[in-house]
Amino acid sequence: MSRNIVKLNIHFVIFIILILFTLPFLSCENKAPEQSIDEKLGFDPKMFEQYLKNALTFNSWIKEEDISIESLDTLKSIYSAKNFRAFLINTLESKSIIDSIIEILGEAELHGLNPERYNFSVIKNLFESSFNDKLKPEKRNKQLAQSEVLLIDALLKYSSDMRHGVLNPRILYEKTHFLPVNDSLNTKYLAPVNQTNILAYLKNIQPKSVIYKNLQHALLKFKQIESLEWKQIPLTDKKIEIGQSSENIPDIFKKLVVLGLLDTAIYKTDDPLVYDSVLSNSVKVFQRINGLISDGIIGKGTLERFNITPRQYVEKIKLNLERLRWTDYSDTVKYILVNIPDFNVTIVEKQKPLFEIKACTGRKNNWQTVTLYGQLSHFVLNPTWSVPRSIIKEEIVNGLRSDSSYLKKRNFRVYKAGERISLDGLTAKDLASSNGYTLIQDPGAGNALGKIKFMFTNPFGIYLHDTPTRAPFGYVNRAVSHGCVRIEKPMKLAEYLLSNNSNWNLDFLKIEIGQKVDDPAIKNEFVRVRDSLRKGNSYGVTTEVKLTKKIPLFINYYTTWVDEDGLFNYRDDVYSRDAILLENLKPAMSK
Repeated sequence: MSRNIVKLNIHFVIFIILILFTLPFLSCENKAPEQSIDEKLGFDPKMFEQYLKNALTFNSWIKEEDISIESLDTLKSIYSAKNFRAFLINTLESKSIIDSIIEILGEAELHGLNPERYNFSVIKNLFESSFNDKLKPEKRNKQLAQSEVLLIDALLKYSSDMRHGVLNPRILYEKTHFLPVNDSLNTKYLAPVNQTNILAYLKNIQPKSVIYKNLQHALLKFKQIESLEWKQIPLTDKKIEIGQSSENIPDIFKKLVVLGLLDTAIYKTDDPLVYDSVLSNSVKVFQRINGLISDGIIGKGTLERFNITPRQYVEKIKLNLERLRWTDYSDTVKYILVNIPDFNVTIVEKQKPLFEIKACTGRKNNWQTVTLYGQLSHFVLNPTWSVPRSIIKEEIVNGLRSDSSYLKKRNFRVYKAGERISLDGLTAKDLASSNGYTLIQDPGAGNALGKIKFMFTNPFGIYLHDTPTRAPFGYVNRAVSHGCVRIEKPMKLAEYLLSNNSNWNLDFLKIEIGQKVDDPAIKNEFVRVRDSLRKGNSYGVTTEVKLTKKIPLFINYYTTWVDEDGLFNYRDDVYSRDAILLENLKPAMSK
């Protein structure tokens, strides 16, 4: 009996094992293969290509959607060349990539640009709704084809905007902008459609300079507060100094706090109307980052700056982001930057400023300093000055009219038809009536170029130079020159340029221009080598000092930036170039 039970159990176990062993095979034979997303949603490449051709050929849908496709003719050409096969949507498996592209277009606001410039909302809605499983295949393929067209148009425009800006500055500022334009012929316009990894490409074309990225952060900061009420403080000629009371102090306090320039944990006062030293220290910082005299005295100019609203800051930032797309310094290891609105020369290495020198630039109307690029190759000690004809007519004639000895006192030589003529009897009327006169000012005290001028390649005869006229360096607005750039501390710049870059040194240079050097050993050494240093590079007392390595120099125009301390800086639009840029960029700017 028990033996029969054991046999039965063994048979049962064997049966169960056989069932378990065969079940997987049975289930594999009966299970239907899983459908791809293309099959589930009825994506048909042939149907899609036909709809893509229709979308490019019959564009009534563009008008219906009330959108603009700037590159429509280009799109027709490039799609026709590849028999209307897609660049992006070859399969619905690429959805995540397309979603990422759409997200990048939506982030155009981070660059101060309106995403709708790229038909962002239409693309997003059209593409997302194409995955509604209730759509018929015909409708789905049609929508996807339209999405493809809009996406490629958007990528072409976005790529161009990121690589070299929305506008062409050489057209916008035809007479004043001569900096190189990145890919001015837009030879890389079609680069987005030739990428194997479009997301890597879009990441790579983002502006990379530290200046740009810092300004983007400032944009986010001011966007967060741009809707705040910004009470306008009444302007008055009466100044507020430490210890004085003013009903404007509470408003100044609030603005300093919002701008992040005053810590409420530190600032304590018994009388909110009294201007004390703690508040004054914050005001000094505010004045400095606004290009004002940082004395802590609140005058009309400081109040005007306090009245600039966060919304105005946002607008200014967007304009300067566009300027930075025109010129990207990220791959320039060492350079000199003259920023016209800041009236400063900055020495930059590895995207960090080493030091600044005050500068004077051209006057606002007919003497504006142009924006340009050159290679600083040498400087000239004890320079002569060949006076431009325009300056002869505007200034020299008036000087001679008021003082007949004007030319003699200032060491001018006058030439006519290549021959030097006597200054005796030469009148203002003579100079004014003829273009045949050439005026050269000899080196020495009173020479308009001072003791040194710095030369760099450019077609306008512009250079950086010393000056005997020192007072303007104390001005807030230093647009006082005839177009060249005067610098307050030429010896500091010369010392930097000479470092490991010339046979000259700073002491030799000082001796050559008549400055005092006490060390007799240095003076004796200079006497020994002077002839060899000047050989082939001198004429009279004038000497050229050539640099072993040229240094890039940019003259540019920025009215906002973030400094090394992380503080947002704002400057006046001294040449009214912001106004021109705003008028032309506004349609592309974010809301």
